[in-house]
Amino acid sequence: MWKPTLFIALFVAILSLSVVALDRNIPPQHLPWKQLNPEAPLGLSTKSQFLRMSLSSSDVCMDMARDTKEFNSIPADPQKTNSGCGWDIARVVYGSGNGTLKPGEANMQCPLAVGAYMWLREVDTLAQKHFGSALETIHHVGTYSCRRQNGNNSGQWSEHAFANAWDVTGFELKDGRLISVKRDWTGEDKTRRKFLRETRHKACKIFRVTLSPDYNSAHHDHFHVDMGPSSACR
Repeated sequence: MWKPTLFIALFVAILSLSVVALDRNIPPQHLPWKQLNPEAPLGLSTKSQFLRMSLSSSDVCMDMARDTKEFNSIPADPQKTNSGCGWDIARVVYGSGNGTLKPGEANMQCPLAVGAYMWLREVDTLAQKHFGSALETIHHVGTYSCRRQNGNNSGQWSEHAFANAWDVTGFELKDGRLISVKRDWTGEDKTRRKFLRETRHKACKIFRVTLSPDYNSAHHDHFHVDMGPSSACR
């Protein structure tokens, strides 16, 4: 008869060999125990790697953002209010090699900032695929706003209150075309509609929450993305 200790030892050996095989043969973005690599393509484990990074020391994310070559961002000065809004550690994001922000900067909690960098790369790829022109500028209406959810006077704070959410209104290409969430989400141009939906799909693979015009009328003109504790892709 098999002894329990022998069975356990055999199980551990098989598990160890399996992990080694996975490490050697599967790209790291598909393995949840691997560290997030902002330069890697999106994978099956990108969101879980983001979550693990978010739960680690803030130095992990800040070092990652600093060492990402094409990421144009710097540490932000801390900001706190009497109401509790603000942040201790964040980054000022200007853009990346795949596009700049308009207005020209935004304060973001570090995981949100790294997510923005990765999303810009994905949007640029989609822009070239659908329109034959690279992304030039991402139009947005900011990240930080000391307010509660849905503009209420009480209740749960919005992720915007902590610079942990970003509202994006459109994507301007190098050839001058502007794809607008407000105009093109339900517009006549099928290519623009498809581009925006694929852009949302990519965002859902990165951010904890992605809300589009399909969510409600309050989002008829922008994408809302955040790295809060909730989870949604709508």
